[in-house]
Amino acid sequence: MDLNLLTTFLAVYKHRSITVASEELDLTQPAVSAAIKRLEAVLGKVLFVREGRGIAPTGAAVSLAHKIEDPLDVINSIADSNDELNVYCTESLITFFTHIQGVNFIEAPLGEDQLFDALIAQKVDLTIDVISNKRNALIEEVLFEDEAVCLTRQNHPRIGDSLSYEQYFAEKHIALKVRRSQMNTIDFLSDKPTPPRKVSIETSSISSMLMLASTTDYIASSTRSLAELLAPKLGLNIHPIPLELRPITFRMLYHRRYANDSQHSQIREAIKTAIPNSLSHYKDT
Repeated sequence: MDLNLLTTFLAVYKHRSITVASEELDLTQPAVSAAIKRLEAVLGKVLFVREGRGIAPTGAAVSLAHKIEDPLDVINSIADSNDELNVYCTESLITFFTHIQGVNFIEAPLGEDQLFDALIAQKVDLTIDVISNKRNALIEEVLFEDEAVCLTRQNHPRIGDSLSYEQYFAEKHIALKVRRSQMNTIDFLSDKPTPPRKVSIETSSISSMLMLASTTDYIASSTRSLAELLAPKLGLNIHPIPLELRPITFRMLYHRRYANDSQHSQIREAIKTAIPNSLSHYKDT
């Protein structure tokens, strides 16, 4: 028998509601209803009946719930007892967290859907990224805010210590392929339409972007925290982006089932503690 059917059944049994169960599991209501019907077909018994505007479990459902709750808890505890957590982390922050024990850090995928699918399916235990969540199955915690900046190589032939709006759009840029809310980084952070930049190179890595900027006349972009760490080593100047942009808000997202897991909680606290002191005044309180 598909264990997912039993997990879905327990959610409906607990809430006495297809709607609430679907929100908790991040499934559509038809998908939850179909799962219950499949389980009823396997068992040859009716599990829920209509009661007023809601549903009520039958005797068969009560009996089934009592039989499977403890075994499923055991299975879940075994799944949760892995020695290390798998964490998707945006590249700009990985360097600040590498000392944390018990974590496999994996660079977050370029596509937002891939990231959410991995969280819902619990293929990863935690994600650190800029995306926000409206899925009831996931918990979101704001970590801190950072500033978007741009960088140019020292001794740039046209850009000195400052960068004007006109220079910003006159020069060629290196851009990240990553998309959030189906937008590039600049559009994602801007509340107003922005003129198109002259993007000459697209890369999936901030590190490669900064390396390219150090050996070309192209403009790169980064978070200020990463820029201040790497710019001196790469011979880059840091400039404010001459546009009105919102701060970059970094968040932790994880499945609701891990909310009270002790190992997961310890890792979350370790991540919060590892946030650079220079950003401590932005930390969520």
